[in-house]
Amino acid sequence: MGSNIEDTSAWQQDRDVSESLAALKHRLAEEALNEPDGRRKLLAAARSLTNSLETPGESVQRLAYLPLQTVVLQIGINLDLFNILHRSSQPLTTQELAEKVSADPALLQRILRFLAAIPAIKEVGPGRFTANNLTKTLTIPGLAAGVIHNMITVNPAWAALPAFLERTKYQNPSDGANCPFQPAHNTPETLFEWFPKHPTNHEAFMLWMTAQREGRDRWLDFFPFPERVGDGFQGGDSQAVMLVDIGGGIGHEVQAIKQYYPSLPGRFILQDTPETLKKALPVPSMETMEHDFFTKQPVAGARAYYLRNVLHDWPLTQCVSILKNVAAAMTPGYSKVLLNELVIPDHGADIVGLQIDFTMLSAVGAEERSESQWRDMLDRAGLTITKIWTRAQEAESIIEAELK
Repeated sequence: MGSNIEDTSAWQQDRDVSESLAALKHRLAEEALNEPDGRRKLLAAARSLTNSLETPGESVQRLAYLPLQTVVLQIGINLDLFNILHRSSQPLTTQELAEKVSADPALLQRILRFLAAIPAIKEVGPGRFTANNLTKTLTIPGLAAGVIHNMITVNPAWAALPAFLERTKYQNPSDGANCPFQPAHNTPETLFEWFPKHPTNHEAFMLWMTAQREGRDRWLDFFPFPERVGDGFQGGDSQAVMLVDIGGGIGHEVQAIKQYYPSLPGRFILQDTPETLKKALPVPSMETMEHDFFTKQPVAGARAYYLRNVLHDWPLTQCVSILKNVAAAMTPGYSKVLLNELVIPDHGADIVGLQIDFTMLSAVGAEERSESQWRDMLDRAGLTITKIWTRAQEAESIIEAELK
């Protein structure tokens, strides 16, 4: 009996490997990298092949120890190892690196071996290391900040999630003041109430937000802003507003629009909290305005109201309140809302979007949403979707809406 089960298992594994190899060969034969979504499909095929080749023990080993990779990456960032190796024109020994970072050579050797095995650096010989592509990636401040942000702010909330769900009888969290973040950080505050009192965490978060889209299509690459927004602009009045960026941080989105389309007329207004606006970028002709999006929108009749990654931070009730404040300021038949958010497909969702979904669940009691969820939310706020613009499911979409 046991032999038959083992034979069947081996046959199934061989079949899985064969199918994965066939899929990968097919993708390569189609020159997948030249397809609009080819790179993602090729990566998916390669990962499927890896999963097919692994034994059950190897699969569990990989998954169970996956968080440790982020831990050691943070240690590498804290020691500035990636910048040191990237700047070096030749491989460095453990002893040379230990002298540069003031670390115990024996400990550092263990750290370097682990990083090379990921591989976040390259081991070129016994005790000799150099940079690779991932090393270079980790020298980009915003991307390194993503590791730090997840480790010091989000990871504790992830770790608290299983116990939180068990205690709450597996109910979907819908309150930013009652989610895994509170027990994880021993606080009654929400994440955004907590951030100002923890500047190191807040700084890592803000820096990560500026680089989160590295390597992905920007919304301005697929959303025709001049045609959908600029062409209908009524700019006879010098006070006419082209765009209000609500909760727009320090102004990266307005800066990008201005760089893409420098001749666009009208006023561009950046709204956020006073503390955030102190760090606003010096974007030409961009105005700053203190505003709490849970209060009345002070700019009436703008051509477009833009919100990027604002609503995924909040449960449905608060999202509807935010949007109702925007809708009340809109001019019928003229103003529109542009939501820059993920739209999770109903089938075959990519892991990138789902990782962010579980981050929202754990840290703020919110979620990433499907198209039907977005339509329901906007309908409750008196808005209707005119079109959803997207290029790849793991990247951002633009949800274009107007008053009903």
